[in-house]
Amino acid sequence: MQGFEGGRGHVVRLAGSALVAAIAAGIVIGGVARLLMSAIAVAAAEESRFTPAGTLGVMVVFGVLAVPAAVTATARPLFRTAGRWVTALVTGLGMAVNGFADGAAVLLAPDGRATYIAVLTAAFGVTAVAHGMFTQDVARRLTGARNRANAHPPATGQVAEG
Repeated sequence: MQGFEGGRGHVVRLAGSALVAAIAAGIVIGGVARLLMSAIAVAAAEESRFTPAGTLGVMVVFGVLAVPAAVTATARPLFRTAGRWVTALVTGLGMAVNGFADGAAVLLAPDGRATYIAVLTAAFGVTAVAHGMFTQDVARRLTGARNRANAHPPATGQVAEG
C-alpha cells in the first residue's frame, strides 16, 4: 500500500479537492447569481423575493453544475478546458432558461431601465464563464497544481521538477 502522496491517497486528495471546489463554487458563484437575480427583479420594478430556501437551492444547483470543472481541474489542458466550458455551457443554459421564465417582467419594465437590465444580463454571462474558472482555480490551489503548467508527470516517465 502506498502512502498518502501516491496511489489511492492521491485519488482521495483529488476527489476531496474537487468536492470542496464544487461546494465553494456553489456558495460563491451561486451567491453572485442569486444577487443578480434580485437585481434583475429590482431593475424590472418587481419585488425581490429572497428566501433562505431559495438561496440554498441556487447554491446547491451551482455546486452540482461545477462538477465538470472540478473533476477536470488537474487533468491535461485539453480536458481541463473542456470541463471548464462544459460547466460554463450548462450554467449559461440554466441561466437563460430561468431568464426566459421571467421575460414578461423584463419586457414590461418601466422605460429607462433597459440599460440596467442589459448590464445585469451581461453580468450573468460573465458569471457563467467565471463559474468554471473559479471552480478549477480552487481545486488546483487545493491540490498544489496551480503553479504547474500540468499536474501530470511527463509522458516519458521522467519525474517532473517543481
